Amino acid sequence: MTDLALWLATTWSLGILLMIVGYRSVRTHHITHKRLYAMGPVSIKSAGERAPRDLLGTFRQTWSQGQNAAALNLRMGEYIVVLIAALIIPGIVGFIARGPLGAVILGLAGAGGVLLYFRIMKQRYLHLAEQSLPDFLRGIAGALRAGTSLTQAMALVARETPDPLGSEIIRVLRRESIGFSLEQTLTELTMRIPSKDLGLAVMVINIQREIGGSLADILENIVDTIMARQRLSQEVRALTAQGRMSGWVLTALPLVLGSAIWFLNPQYIDPLIHTTLGLIMLGSAAVSVALGGFVINRLVRSPEL
Repeated sequence: MTDLALWLATTWSLGILLMIVGYRSVRTHHITHKRLYAMGPVSIKSAGERAPRDLLGTFRQTWSQGQNAAALNLRMGEYIVVLIAALIIPGIVGFIARGPLGAVILGLAGAGGVLLYFRIMKQRYLHLAEQSLPDFLRGIAGALRAGTSLTQAMALVARETPDPLGSEIIRVLRRESIGFSLEQTLTELTMRIPSKDLGLAVMVINIQREIGGSLADILENIVDTIMARQRLSQEVRALTAQGRMSGWVLTALPLVLGSAIWFLNPQYIDPLIHTTLGLIMLGSAAVSVALGGFVINRLVRSPEL
């Protein structure tokens, strides 16, 4: 049984990998067709028949402008395939080992683990971008004082700015060079990097372009504000780290431990599943864990800075 589960997991993993590789190779063939379609009607299909493709194109555009595409470096289709694989492959193993309930438990655990990994990657991406932001703005202020324009200053400083902020600024300048307005590309940048500090800097730049003024002086003041906010946020997170970790451990421990015991020795957990009193106890425990996790999260949550 174990060998069969291992064989199924390996086969499904290879199948999903081949699907992703095939999708990448086939997608390049459709890029030209999609661009021609975006230029105008190329067939005799009615507007109602083109609506699903337009809706799909809207979803893809929204995805490409969001944080998921920037931080995870995945297309929308690849993201969906990974989630489906994370749900199905552990589900098959759980079904072989413990039936439908095991499939549900392992399937949800696999999908939840992938989503948690994606969330950690996005937080790390955002943290690295915010760390580079003060130096980037300070460099722009210095370049502006030397007499360069805003786009020239951004191009000069972006080459010396570490990723991910440096690569995202280069992407902004590339899109601005092909016809997009700087305001539009900067707004899209705040969607790909949803940082309040970056949003504040972009808002200041857009306002200055409308009303004028010394952008170098404004950016230097913004840098002081951002550094103070980041310092305070780090202090708050350091003071609440133990409480946040306690909340995660106390919330996840009953679920993980109960699932592990059920997979290792189902007879030990059967009274909780197949009796009325056991179901009542499980429901009460679930409600208590949820309330406890919510209270701990409210107590240790960092304030909005």
